[in-house]
Amino acid sequence: MTNAVQLALLFAFTILPATVAGTESALLHEQIDARIAAAQGELSSSASPRSSDTEFLRRVYLDVTGRIPGRHEVTAFQDEEAGDKRLKLVDRLLLDPWHARHMLYHLDVMLMGRLPEKHIKVAQWRDYLYTSLLENKRFNQLVAEILLADGAVPDERPRARFLLARELNIDDTTRDIGRIFLGRDLQCAQCHDHPSIDDYLQRRYYGLSAFLGRSYLFQDPETKETSIGEKAEGEVTFTSVFTDEESTTAPRLLELAALDDPPAEEEPYVTKPEEKTRGVPKYSRRLQLAPNITSEENVAFRMNIANRLWALVMGRGLVEPLDMMHTDNPPSHPELLALLADELLRTGYDMRSLMRQLILSETYQRSSRLVANDPPLPESAYLAAALKPLTPEQLAWSTMQAVGLVETTRSEHIARFKEEDPSFDPNDMAQAIQLERAVHDSLQPHVDTFVAVFASKADRFSATASQALFLENGELITEWLTPSNGNLLERLLQTGDAEAATRELYLTVLSRPPTDEELEQLVAFLGAYDDDQMTGMTEATRAILCSAEFRFNH
Repeated sequence: MTNAVQLALLFAFTILPATVAGTESALLHEQIDARIAAAQGELSSSASPRSSDTEFLRRVYLDVTGRIPGRHEVTAFQDEEAGDKRLKLVDRLLLDPWHARHMLYHLDVMLMGRLPEKHIKVAQWRDYLYTSLLENKRFNQLVAEILLADGAVPDERPRARFLLARELNIDDTTRDIGRIFLGRDLQCAQCHDHPSIDDYLQRRYYGLSAFLGRSYLFQDPETKETSIGEKAEGEVTFTSVFTDEESTTAPRLLELAALDDPPAEEEPYVTKPEEKTRGVPKYSRRLQLAPNITSEENVAFRMNIANRLWALVMGRGLVEPLDMMHTDNPPSHPELLALLADELLRTGYDMRSLMRQLILSETYQRSSRLVANDPPLPESAYLAAALKPLTPEQLAWSTMQAVGLVETTRSEHIARFKEEDPSFDPNDMAQAIQLERAVHDSLQPHVDTFVAVFASKADRFSATASQALFLENGELITEWLTPSNGNLLERLLQTGDAEAATRELYLTVLSRPPTDEELEQLVAFLGAYDDDQMTGMTEATRAILCSAEFRFNH
């Protein structure tokens, strides 16, 4: 990492508290709660109480850093008596490099849908996202950089993965841009106006497609690298399969006005497209997409990302499904979604700032335990915190945190860094980033293994036999549950006391102390293994790691 990048990152972290805790947005979380409470009406009497400290701690660690807290972090938070300890915890975690890593995983899946590596190395793309998130790069800037990239500029080439991995297939790319950045899956408007959604018109699909229609993939004959070229001409025409009516459209976003090309020049190219030359026109339709999609006039852009961030934090969108925004599928809380979208616009699309306000709300901090459920209460009322299955990445990092692998790997890298430089300080921000990168690089292969086992095609939760076998009998988990290097199993065996081991196990894996009943049952279970403590501890640990409580964020 260069000195310039270090300074930029330090500057970003230095200014964050002022940016995040700005006076104008300081009460946004109270406005959120007021709108949720107003919509609940009489149902508010069925709202769950505030979460316990241990419930909140585990939830916020998973939502902000993508992993469960360590055992000492649990006890330290329990013991702290400051009334604002939740606020201080949230601010500290939002500054942690692990927050950038967690958001990288989220944005990578949102933007790429786990597409395979093609043209651009996945590691380079993820490093671009990680560095951007460390800098707290605004979402509109990030989107603009991704959509503007053509892959021809070496330093900017990783940004082009969004378009290049899709082979710039016009239909696939048009659909994904509509889904991901506008919250509208317009695929069914490709052949005709949508039969049941009045907002999804064929001209809107092709208006979006027109930004890309002149672009094509170009492979450099010498380097063999693929980039994006573009022609200066080419119009978009389309025919409805219902009416056989043929129409044409210039580039346009949804209901906004179409963009007219400037008057044609006698020589329209900077570089003419030829067999060995990438076409670069003087006027590029593709380059109009980013400024128009992120413009203030395009309300759909900020409504979409506000809805997606709400869903990330709260467990469900104000509009569901996330990519089906239209008049007949309104937000559950229209004024609230407008408020969040306006806040994003006001802060320049500061995702970190909005996440802070969402997490500080009482709506977020409610217990997940329902007060009443007869008749069933609507999820959209937000009377209790949602149960959220861990993503494959969260499950991987939380499992490695629980068994002690994260901490032992971190300690090994700290020792190595201090050997190279005795002044190394893991609490220094630049060096904390260096340490996080090292730990990540060491353990990422294990994360990839979890992704291969637990990621579904739609990236939604599903429990399968292969997943159960991986957790219950897999070699990797068995290796992690072998006592060594001060890991969890070694610590449990060293307690020499079933009750102490049970308390340590629950605090480490579930981030809470056991109930009296759980303590009694596990002590009795371990007592049956007096002659083989290792087997007893291993089976108990594996059972809790395989539990529904561990698999969900609540």
